Amino acid sequence: METRGTFAPETRADALERYEEVGPVAQVVVREATKAMSFDSDEYDERVTPEVVQTARDATFAELLAVHVGEGGEFDAWLADSEFDDEDVTRIGSENVDNVVWHPIPFADTVIAATYQDEPDAAASTLRRNAFGRVYREEFYESGR
Repeated sequence: METRGTFAPETRADALERYEEVGPVAQVVVREATKAMSFDSDEYDERVTPEVVQTARDATFAELLAVHVGEGGEFDAWLADSEFDDEDVTRIGSENVDNVVWHPIPFADTVIAATYQDEPDAAASTLRRNAFGRVYREEFYESGR
């Protein structure tokens, strides 16, 4: 088993703090990307809506999430040693493949897990987007973010 990513929030407050921190980063990324696409000031103002920056913020946060990558047996062993039960796990993908990526979210009493056969990076990205969409988005937007 290996871990990829940099952020594994233990609490809702930790997650919200990191989410706030990536806001300015997302703004800079959007601004620099639009410069590379040769947007002039009017086009920037017209096309870069708050929703565009929000999407960049959401994606940036999600891609920083730490995920564990391993074989199915490693996930089962991790789960048995963790504070989570099998009913706390939201599974994505096929049961007929050998590998799993997973992201525990202690403050939500859940683990999001995605199976994959050959593409751990793609599976990790899919998992992160699902974790954000299924758990973090609700936490952040519910709090007025």
